[in-house]
Amino acid sequence: MIKTLSNIFKQDKEKFVIPKGVQQAIPIQAIWADGIFQIGRNKFARTYKFVDINYAVASREDKEAMFLEYSELLNSFDSGATTKITINNRRLNRQDFEKAILIPMQEDGLDLYRKEYNAMLLEKATGANSIVQEKYVTVSVYKKSIEEARTYFARIGTDLVSHFSRLGSKCVEMDATDKLRALHDFYRTGEETSFRFDLPETMKKGHSFKDFICPDSLEFEKDHFRMGNRYGRVLFLREYASYIKDNMIAELTDLSRNLMMSIDVIPIPTDEAVREVENRLLGVETNITNWQRKQNANNNFSAVVPYDMEQQRKESKEFLDDLTTRDQRMMFAVLTLVHTADTKEQLDADTDTILTVARKHLCQFSTLKYQQMDGLNTALPIGHRKINALRTLTTESLAVLMPFRVQEIMDEGGIYCGENAISHNLIMCNKAKLLNPNSFLLGVPGSGKSFSAKMLIVFLALATGDDILICDPEREYGSLIEAMGGEVIRIAAGSRDHINAMDMVEGYGDGGNPVIDKSEFVLSLFEQLDKKGVSAKEKSIIDRCTAAVYEDYQAGGNVPTLCRLREKMLEQPEREAKDLALALELFTSGSLDAFAHESNVDINNRMIVYDIMDLGKQLKTMGLLVITDAMLNRVTENWKKGKRTHIFLDEFHVVFENEYSGAFFNSAWRRFRKRNAFPNAITQNVEYLLDSVLASTMLSNSEYIVMLNQAASDRQKLADLLNISNEQMSYITNADAGCGLIKYGSSLVPFTNKFPKNTRLYRLMTTKPGEDSANRSR
Repeated sequence: MIKTLSNIFKQDKEKFVIPKGVQQAIPIQAIWADGIFQIGRNKFARTYKFVDINYAVASREDKEAMFLEYSELLNSFDSGATTKITINNRRLNRQDFEKAILIPMQEDGLDLYRKEYNAMLLEKATGANSIVQEKYVTVSVYKKSIEEARTYFARIGTDLVSHFSRLGSKCVEMDATDKLRALHDFYRTGEETSFRFDLPETMKKGHSFKDFICPDSLEFEKDHFRMGNRYGRVLFLREYASYIKDNMIAELTDLSRNLMMSIDVIPIPTDEAVREVENRLLGVETNITNWQRKQNANNNFSAVVPYDMEQQRKESKEFLDDLTTRDQRMMFAVLTLVHTADTKEQLDADTDTILTVARKHLCQFSTLKYQQMDGLNTALPIGHRKINALRTLTTESLAVLMPFRVQEIMDEGGIYCGENAISHNLIMCNKAKLLNPNSFLLGVPGSGKSFSAKMLIVFLALATGDDILICDPEREYGSLIEAMGGEVIRIAAGSRDHINAMDMVEGYGDGGNPVIDKSEFVLSLFEQLDKKGVSAKEKSIIDRCTAAVYEDYQAGGNVPTLCRLREKMLEQPEREAKDLALALELFTSGSLDAFAHESNVDINNRMIVYDIMDLGKQLKTMGLLVITDAMLNRVTENWKKGKRTHIFLDEFHVVFENEYSGAFFNSAWRRFRKRNAFPNAITQNVEYLLDSVLASTMLSNSEYIVMLNQAASDRQKLADLLNISNEQMSYITNADAGCGLIKYGSSLVPFTNKFPKNTRLYRLMTTKPGEDSANRSR
């Protein structure tokens, strides 16, 4: 027998003791605050939690790269220890969910909408998709003392973290409370909120930590067990197929039930493995030689070696080649699965489902007979391995049992952004945790862009005190914001609402000279007046006059406006100054003077919509410039107050119709990030946007991008820019409204987002022509 395996069997051998209480059935002897558990005589275990990666929707090349990287991770396992990979399906606790995600009532006249939004969240979170999947790696090793074990785990932990990070996953150590919490949630399903554990307090009182996690009772039968008033069963993988697909584990753990599936891995040192395989090959060759000698003795010189012997020789040679030339290791593994249900009938039905899934992959699970307690302790992430149904595998064969499936986004304090299209779990995004909060919302007309933006606005309006500023070129947001208690400013030729384009708060700009920044903005305005551009002389005059207007104001003069700027230009001796004043006349004393006077609207409301629909197509870009500048003023004021601002800019592609407006907006985008503002750009013309160097840079530097259904040309450009695989592209090809891909940091997650239609909120948010008119008739 292999020496390493023999040693581990010898060390694992324990005297059988019939547990006299539920606590004694949990094989943990001592715990330390840092998460190290003593689980036997001189045997210590530590558990690490790792996050999932997007394996299921990766391209073939990316899957191969992930597979090889995962094989490297398996190869890095220490041969002196047993490593257990565990997938834990636990039901989302409704009370925890309500506390963390639901919007509290505020008695401000909007609670009616909060109730509708909360009902939608509850329906989605506690329906068929109410299972949360967590993944652990547990390393157990024999050491003489806790100090030796701690040193060992410090080294092993560093290796695991680096290997998981190469895979794109994140691996963190679980402390004692985290690990006990995971065990408690399994042992006491439905009582997740009752877990209260304080290690120093428990030690002071002399209580056992097992009292905080153990179920009320444990009864082990021949082929199942009872845990409190729930039923459970432990299965193990008995027959492996010669060819297993890499999605088998994902399908086995897709059951919407509380379950834990563990793969115990015992790596063998390469020198021992090679010696063992050479001995086996030598035995096979000896058998073949003896058989041939016997045939020769019977004068049967043309006899062919029997198929089974030839097959043994071939497989042994392949195994030896794997070990010596292909960097494979010999591994011994056992796969166990425990699942629980409310009734015995449900348990039997779930077992049949699991067995059917396994048979589909030509594998065979079996129920452990009279070993349910040992099986339970093997399947849980404690560190024990009591089941000896070991199978010899190479690294590649073991890597096929791939624990990765799809990345989940469930940030603490996150905002609901839809459901994961694969796992159907909620997607909760907290943009404050990203490198930058810049966002883009992309999709063809009718794909659900405006609806998605409105859902986000509704959540912010109902759940936060943040300010919300919206630039609305198509009059889509006014009714929603008015219903939420916000202000709608309608800017158009002849409108009574005015915004002063020359407003400038303290701290305006990038922190240098604010007048220079304002001068740059005014240059952008003049760029709109003459598409031929502004000459060098004219730039100098604009810069001089802008500075003079603000100097007069600081000396006690009138508030700077475009009218004052025009007057200042008329005072200049140059002919070009008179031309500039003439060009500005339309916007000061002409019919388009909406931005030429002092502001006369309530710009202090926390929710403001700038409605520029009636500005006319040729003037929308100028309107956007002025409104963006007004937003920049508001952002700067809020930043000084320590308040966050969310900015929504619809029809974003209009901004990049000329160089100046694009450059100004690119600059403003950077300022927003620095000043605790979250900008959201919404556009349908992705191809047009990507033709601009500035816009494509902004897009590639945005950490949060929602991609809904895309046109063919846009899809390809986005795929190149964001490195989207063909599998992921299928989620933005002919997708239903509200369905697509979310780029969240380095993650790309497919999502669906359907809102209940029989609600007031839906009627406020929808932009479908039929539904919209029905809306207005109400």
